[in-house]
Amino acid sequence: MNCYLFKGTRKGLMIAIAAVAVGLGAGVGVLWTTGDVKADSGLSPGFIKGTNPAKPDPKMIEEGKKIYFRKCVWCHGVDGGGDGPGADRLWPRPRNFNQGTFKIRHTASGELPLFDPTKPVAGQNDLFDTVTHGLPGSAMPPWDGILTEQQRLQVLSFVTTQLVKDRKFDDKTETFSILDLNNKDAMKKVAYSKESIEKGAKLVVDKKCVECHGTEGRGDGNPFNLKDDWGFPIQPADWHKCWNFRGSREEPYKIETIFRTMSTGVNGTPMPSFADNTTVEERWHIANFVNSVCEREKDGDPFSKQLQMDPQTAKPKTNFVVPSAPIEGEIPADPNDKKWQDRPRRIIGMGGQITHKPRNFVNRIDDIWVRSMYNKNEIAFLIQWDDRTKSQVEPGVAVVPIEEAPPVAGEANSIAAKQNTYTVYNDAVAIQFPAKWQEYAPPEKPRYLHGEEKRHVDLWKWEADGTLKAYAGSGWDKPLEERPGATEKLKLVKGEFKDGRWTVLMKRPLHTDDKDADVQFETGKYIPTVFFAWDGHNGDAGLKMAVSAFYYTILEPPVPIEAKVYPILMAVGMIIAEGWILRRRATKKETMKRK
Repeated sequence: MNCYLFKGTRKGLMIAIAAVAVGLGAGVGVLWTTGDVKADSGLSPGFIKGTNPAKPDPKMIEEGKKIYFRKCVWCHGVDGGGDGPGADRLWPRPRNFNQGTFKIRHTASGELPLFDPTKPVAGQNDLFDTVTHGLPGSAMPPWDGILTEQQRLQVLSFVTTQLVKDRKFDDKTETFSILDLNNKDAMKKVAYSKESIEKGAKLVVDKKCVECHGTEGRGDGNPFNLKDDWGFPIQPADWHKCWNFRGSREEPYKIETIFRTMSTGVNGTPMPSFADNTTVEERWHIANFVNSVCEREKDGDPFSKQLQMDPQTAKPKTNFVVPSAPIEGEIPADPNDKKWQDRPRRIIGMGGQITHKPRNFVNRIDDIWVRSMYNKNEIAFLIQWDDRTKSQVEPGVAVVPIEEAPPVAGEANSIAAKQNTYTVYNDAVAIQFPAKWQEYAPPEKPRYLHGEEKRHVDLWKWEADGTLKAYAGSGWDKPLEERPGATEKLKLVKGEFKDGRWTVLMKRPLHTDDKDADVQFETGKYIPTVFFAWDGHNGDAGLKMAVSAFYYTILEPPVPIEAKVYPILMAVGMIIAEGWILRRRATKKETMKRK
């Protein structure tokens, strides 16, 4: 990220962004308060004193129990301990309700969240918002459209009264200190601006957040040693992906969401509240800075257009066409070259490979960014993706993937418990094309996972040990066949890990002599393309990987010289014609005057 705001000082400004959150929370609207709520100067800046919520009607609790055992028990367990049948395959693990520890709240650090069984209004009811919108970046889905408002209130009535065992919402010793965003004077919002972002950058440096979130805020500062309150590994948030912030599904770029998390902290995680060591104004500056980090249409520009979100997935909208632009001369070897930076980026959505063993149920690479260009001889692909850990095996060391047995029931053997304990393999990325894509009648394609026996694919794979090799694939159940002759045609221009991001630049001739096994590139044609990625610290190797759907690479035809020259000639001709007409009119008027 090359944000112009931070030239010269950025390395060390970005680093701190992130202490602000291991996860972000629910959108902020009109807060739930009661009639007797009043300002209390003894509270942290920006908070007011609230009262205990009303106790749900017994009928609400009974109906909620039925819903829970139909919809929720599979993850959260019979007794709400986060130990349902599916829990061992999820990371992060489902919430254990028993202790009453909830991440997403408008209440102060350590307090219970807001819940009112009579008020299903967004922003006034933390638990209702969570169930309604889900928690991006986790397995918790949005239940809006599946459960009615009343059903969501009912199931929450059951959870808060029967499954939260160590605390009680109606216990008068429980305090509810509410972040009062309704108070426009005390909580005056600071406008998103260059000045505010710069102030926020300095503030987060002062808070010494680099140890967790890394120099560019990609969550790579301390990826191994953090744990939640239940002892499971947890990772700092990647601030470049605001759509993965907890509680952000309805509006990822909402600055109030970041401000809320800064003010309340994230219970159950190492993320503290900053309410007692920052002012309200300072937290707005930090929130503006953190928001400036999230990816936008123009890489590194915090004032460029925000990415459009797909309401169904709560992820950036996908364009399945990867354009490759023609250029004159050599393809730049520096990814920061203006020619590369001017190329449109395509975000490639990645999902865990769960079709064949070994499956990847916990995918830690959920997207990659791709640019492409070509000249008269070669085509190049620039691929970048965030990775909290650099995973690299010494060159030449043979590493054989081990078939992982399914986790034995129980937290100690769960995927969550195994995080950061896997055998380390190389980080890697690959691009796959049908070897003879010209022979397919659209939308016909080979099988996306390494092709088929009679429909071979040409696969280029880069690994973190510095190798770039070409393989032939003839089916998911057959090993990839390395092709030394094809490997010689590939050129690795750059393979670099820096500040939580991999940058890989590779190129190959447009045409080769082996037209049976090598993909041949033609302009103006849509070539089916699949992307693969491996996170070595996640135990990814072989078929345990992240994989995309089918995308299409298209080499944009060069603009004909006529298309460049004719408009210029036409413009010049029009100017000449207009000048001639004006002169004729002027001459005619002068002649008329003389007469």
